[in-house]
Amino acid sequence: MRKEQLLSFIAGLALAASGPLSAQTGAPAGQAGPGPADQTFLRKAATDGATEVALGQQAAQRAQAAPTRELAQHLVNDHTRANRELADLAMRKHVDVPTQPDPEALAGAKAWTSLQGAAYDHAYTSAMVEDHRKAIALFTEATRSEDPQIRQFAQATLPVLKQHLSMAMALNKGDETPSGGGATPGQGMDGR
Repeated sequence: MRKEQLLSFIAGLALAASGPLSAQTGAPAGQAGPGPADQTFLRKAATDGATEVALGQQAAQRAQAAPTRELAQHLVNDHTRANRELADLAMRKHVDVPTQPDPEALAGAKAWTSLQGAAYDHAYTSAMVEDHRKAIALFTEATRSEDPQIRQFAQATLPVLKQHLSMAMALNKGDETPSGGGATPGQGMDGR
């Protein structure tokens, strides 16, 4: 056999051994992949997590107050870890998930990412309060998944999201900057 034929034959054997793939999820035939709600959750959480990391990295550099910079770095670390876990889970479930921030969310955040000093800090912490409220709702819904691995991931991540919300709320309450300074909530692991 020629080299190309041999490679084709080997590839065909490998494909036959793994079985045909489901068109919708890429899961091996006979194995049901996650349902539409779980697929949406995985994709939304991945995009939002990447967005949260991007906004946090910016805030870790630009925030005026040390507590705001510390919050941002804490969020970057936790969301980076959660994003890796989610990507691994999605790969096991044969669901392609985005790894980049949501461009629309970043565009929406431009209204407050152009601010400086205390106004920036206030806008960032306000956005994190809003984002994490939405994230908690998204992950709470995922705790009802019929897929035990997705359910477990959501259950394990929820306490971290609640901690993030508490931290952001504490900083936001201590902020003396007047509200309404054009702060538009950013997007994060929140379903947006």
